[in-house]
Amino acid sequence: MLSSQKNGLLRALIANSTVISLNSRTLLVCVTALLALSLSIYAILNNQFSAQHAERIDQLLIAKAQAIDHKDHSGHNHAMAMTPVYYHSGNIEGAQGTLHWPKDCELSQAPSESKIQRFKCENGVRLHALQAMLPLEDAANQTIILWATHIPNASLLNMQVEDILGLTALVLVISTLCSRWISQSITQPLGEITTSAQLMAEGNYDWRLPESSIGEINQLAFTFNHMAKSLQERDKVIRRTAYKDQLTGLDNRAYLTLALRERTQSAREPLSIVIWGIDNLDNINEVLGHDVADKVLVKVARKASRICQENLVIARLEGNIFCMLLPRELLESMLKKHTLKRMLHGSLRVQNYQLDIQSHAGLAHYPEHGQCPETLMRRAEIARQLAKKTRQTSIVFEARLEQRSANRLELIAQLRKAITDNEFCLFFQPKLNLRTNSINQAEVLLRWNHPVHGLIAPGAFIELAEQTGMIRDITRLVLKQTYAIITLCANQNIRLSVNLSAMDLEDFSLIDFMQTLHKQQPDASRHIVLEITESAAMRDPEQALDILNQLAAMHFQIAVDDFGTGYSSLAYLKRFPVTELKIDRSLVQGADLDTDGQIILESTIEMGHIMGLLVTTEGVETQSEYELVKKLGADYVQGFWLSKPMPFDEFKLKHLVGNHDQLVQHL
Repeated sequence: MLSSQKNGLLRALIANSTVISLNSRTLLVCVTALLALSLSIYAILNNQFSAQHAERIDQLLIAKAQAIDHKDHSGHNHAMAMTPVYYHSGNIEGAQGTLHWPKDCELSQAPSESKIQRFKCENGVRLHALQAMLPLEDAANQTIILWATHIPNASLLNMQVEDILGLTALVLVISTLCSRWISQSITQPLGEITTSAQLMAEGNYDWRLPESSIGEINQLAFTFNHMAKSLQERDKVIRRTAYKDQLTGLDNRAYLTLALRERTQSAREPLSIVIWGIDNLDNINEVLGHDVADKVLVKVARKASRICQENLVIARLEGNIFCMLLPRELLESMLKKHTLKRMLHGSLRVQNYQLDIQSHAGLAHYPEHGQCPETLMRRAEIARQLAKKTRQTSIVFEARLEQRSANRLELIAQLRKAITDNEFCLFFQPKLNLRTNSINQAEVLLRWNHPVHGLIAPGAFIELAEQTGMIRDITRLVLKQTYAIITLCANQNIRLSVNLSAMDLEDFSLIDFMQTLHKQQPDASRHIVLEITESAAMRDPEQALDILNQLAAMHFQIAVDDFGTGYSSLAYLKRFPVTELKIDRSLVQGADLDTDGQIILESTIEMGHIMGLLVTTEGVETQSEYELVKKLGADYVQGFWLSKPMPFDEFKLKHLVGNHDQLVQHL
């Protein structure tokens, strides 16, 4: 509650009784000031009139004295003709005893130059007396007293100048006090409102503005109080839900951080945190929709809560990520009893769907792996990412994992710089045509020419490039460099094979890029084979089919690479505009020594021919493997037995300057 400051005198008289509007207060002060000003002006004019009337009395007496002396009649004032003038022969003491001299008269003003004396008498009567001299020949006594009386305006406003000045000063004081009263009536509530606004900005709603004697301010205070009460109620609701996940009902990241901080500060036993995620939730979301995905999250939360105890905290951090805080002893018990494994894996029934849940967990221990909540959660997440990648149920954080993550971040930055600085170069691996026993194809392979580490094979960075999306830029670099040399290859009747990633088959901007290259070199596409993996094509078959059809329309040939390693869908493979099938090394290796392997390899080659495709066997490394695939009817052979990948200058020397058959002269 905000306390009101002490009120002034005038405000104190009405603050607790009457509510007066600001307009009424202003009008009251203005009327008071005008009234006081009018009274002051009237008093000044009235006093001036009284002074003039007294002067006329003096002039009348002087005129009468002159008339008696027979000297001058010009001073007679006809306006004063109705004013009686009394006279007495003798001095003034004798005149005071006469009938017409008022009682209780006191001299109020010493004789002026005109020798007129002024007296104040009872009942407000004013008396003016003049001593005159009669002519010697007319009077036995030379002295005569003339006097006249008058009553000034009987108003209280018949004041002296000093009284008028005092009244004016009083008016100024009253006006100043009233103005200050109005000012304080406004500024004090506004100050309280300003203070309350600052308190609201700080999140403090436990205050109320006091009632004001000004109607407008009172209404504003009421509105502010109502707003503060509403915000306070809303704040309570927010605080109740601030630490809860609305979907699952579990604690959220904010509460987990708070609990971690409190328990680590007062820890009496070792603690552990477990972070796990539903790794196939995105697939569930894409195939079955958000509703099913949300219900999966809710069921996973309930499943985890069933093992929750009083000293265990389970929270949903974000999306499909959960975290559990528990004593180390309890975690070890869960690991021994396989409770954690049952929580991470299993199947759930949601809306008539039986769904397998794939989860992997990362573990971090306090205090070994960190002293603060942020460090513990970050390191547990590092362990989770590795468990997900290596498909292990759970992994405990180790220091080397953090260094691995730091190296990965550094590699991402270096990879981005490599794209900008064009640090990539092309290597070429020839393919032998078993029908003509000549080299008329070669696969374009990428190498990173690192300024420090030298040549880096694709296996060290392609996966990272795909995870970060940089593979799109890398593909475009490879295509540009391929187009730069394709004319020379076409002159020697050699086709080049370029690999496309899964992300390229999901990127329609690739079509625009290829069309730009195609317009510049329309015939180049006939000498380029675009290789895709079956797993990449199956991620989004319909979109991949659309993109491949557009590429085929530009006369690019399409080859399916690493065939036999993924989940082959012959129905989609038949729909794709494929011209070549490249059998993976896993089907070739050891087939010369394994009868079953030979049967599988022969069936795959025969299936490719039935579908009207050229068949290339990859990874041929021995003479016996070469003889086997040739015997089984493969069209092309590729591998270390024939040639390792070579830089462009070597490839050019061997195959692009007229002696491209020297590689197979010994065959």
